[in-house]
Amino acid sequence: MPLPRRQTAPPPPLDPTEWRPQRFGRTRFRDIADLIVEPNWGGVRVIARIDPGPDGSPGITLTDEDGLDCTDEFGAQAQAIAAAALADELVLDGYLTVEPTQETVGVVLPTVKLPTRGQFLTQMFTGSRTRRPEPPRKLDTERPIAFVAVDLLSIDGSSLIDVPLLERKRFLDGALKVGEMVRITPYVRPPIGSFALTWRALGFRELVYKPANGRYRPTGEPSDWGVESIPSH
Repeated sequence: MPLPRRQTAPPPPLDPTEWRPQRFGRTRFRDIADLIVEPNWGGVRVIARIDPGPDGSPGITLTDEDGLDCTDEFGAQAQAIAAAALADELVLDGYLTVEPTQETVGVVLPTVKLPTRGQFLTQMFTGSRTRRPEPPRKLDTERPIAFVAVDLLSIDGSSLIDVPLLERKRFLDGALKVGEMVRITPYVRPPIGSFALTWRALGFRELVYKPANGRYRPTGEPSDWGVESIPSH
């Protein structure tokens, strides 16, 4: 006779002040029916929270993936994000990185033969086994650090984590005034061959793929987001 067991109560919802950036998981590219693709940024990933201060001016807190407050460490960037906000309250997922401020004037696109869609998908599925080794990407670390927003989690007190990703992206486009120190990541839907070539020419070596209808997981657990190397040939 089976022993009776009490049902455990569902865990309480995570406090928005404890949200962490959604982690990447092991979902495969071909297992996502409807996806969007972005370049993979390097740097420090943070949750940026913008709220009105006591005097009505925007206040901001930057929290890294470990939950540590890094606002003072990136004070200039924090002020730029607060000034770029087009809403009183925002919670953003993004990267603090020198990549978007690299000099691109005079960069010559390499004469690489663009893979066919079939070749591109094959290389995506097989990973680095079909790619030639490449020299590491060189960045000018003296360039200014910028914030690149990749997702919008809340606006004016309304949580968006249960809103489909593509809708969150549309809200994000209208939530920030883009400038030198505040950017919004580009994203595309397949086929992405020409975009992949451009991103490689700018120095990116990986891309991120996400379900267009996916919800955000602010718990810090692995999710249905994935990373793949950009095919080189």
